[in-house]
Amino acid sequence: MRELLAAAHEGEPPMRHTTDDFVGGGRRRRTRRRMTWAGSAAGTVLAMAAVTVVPQMIIGTRTVAATGQAVMFYTATAFNQTISAYAVGDIRVSDPVNVTPGYQQSRISRVGDTKQYEHAEGQVEQVQVSHSVLTVYRTGIFDPAQFGDTEQVTVGSASGRYSADDRALAWQYATGAWAVIRSGSGDLSKADMLRLAEAMRTAPERPATLPWRMTYLPPGYHLSSMGVTSDDELTGAHLQQGDARFTKEPEEYASLTQPLTGDGLSNLRVKVYPRWYGETRIGGFFWSGAQAQPSGGPSYEPSYEPSYEPSPGISDWPSYEPSYSPTFEPSYTPSSTDVEPFCVPDQSVCYRVTADGAYIVEASATAEPDGTELLKVLRGMRIADPDNTSTWSPLGEALPATSG
Repeated sequence: MRELLAAAHEGEPPMRHTTDDFVGGGRRRRTRRRMTWAGSAAGTVLAMAAVTVVPQMIIGTRTVAATGQAVMFYTATAFNQTISAYAVGDIRVSDPVNVTPGYQQSRISRVGDTKQYEHAEGQVEQVQVSHSVLTVYRTGIFDPAQFGDTEQVTVGSASGRYSADDRALAWQYATGAWAVIRSGSGDLSKADMLRLAEAMRTAPERPATLPWRMTYLPPGYHLSSMGVTSDDELTGAHLQQGDARFTKEPEEYASLTQPLTGDGLSNLRVKVYPRWYGETRIGGFFWSGAQAQPSGGPSYEPSYEPSYEPSPGISDWPSYEPSYSPTFEPSYTPSSTDVEPFCVPDQSVCYRVTADGAYIVEASATAEPDGTELLKVLRGMRIADPDNTSTWSPLGEALPATSG
């Protein structure tokens, strides 16, 4: 394994950012925010300069059979996509952003519904947000019993159920196969949901892909869900650019009443973000982590941006919204010997920057407290261009051939 990791790592350009850079950058950004708030001046929206991102070179090629992989409970074809993006008026339904062997999930958003985020030196970016989700279950997976006493509706030639209390519409798009739209509060009306349901069509199957190739996964983990974003960050801002969740326990796809999020399982997650947002996540861990100590008492500030838009949202679905108040100074000071990738002290989360400096990869786990295995995962990854899905790898090449 050491030889394999060495071969995969050989030739990669050196990382251009250290942990000192992240912590220092976070302090500079916080200082700028305090100066801005003190001045009580209205923020001026600046046009963001276009940046050309050169994808990181993928080292080597490898073809792995789609079936019988040790890192998958199911075959690769179980993650194929069968739904394509479509629009109804000003409402957009995305391609699937999260896929499992039991269902596919797409974001639902309205044109112009964005949130402003600050990054770089005073630059801002308008990021699309969504508050509603379409889940398309495969045949025999969904149990509509929870909609039993709700209003019966017609979706084209199919029957369905609408729950005003849950702001949800369920309909049978094929024999034994159901789809569900869950709306954020005030986001979609019943009429909106019916129009979206009637316009949904299945498409020819497309292989699932990921924006990386991995050479290592800790023993016992298997792929459970994957896509553009994770099942714990479906609603809110569209910031994540690649995700996979691995579990040690197989998830059961039968008689589901809602999507699975890995509750109670040993989860290992890998996420990709643009660097400007990834740095704020790192800063959040350092300033709100267990090692942090208050400096002169808590200092409450306006909401630390960027953060995920929590409302209006789906009240019973997870939505990641980090808490950054009260503000603490980090007591952890990285040493000059720290190299990429690195882990947050006393947190089961580690990071690395791609060689081109454009993206940050985050690895976290519920059962790997010291980060040793997460560092191996990150060192064994090669990232393509997360913004260009044509550079992504099918699962047979994106995942390691063996878990040991």
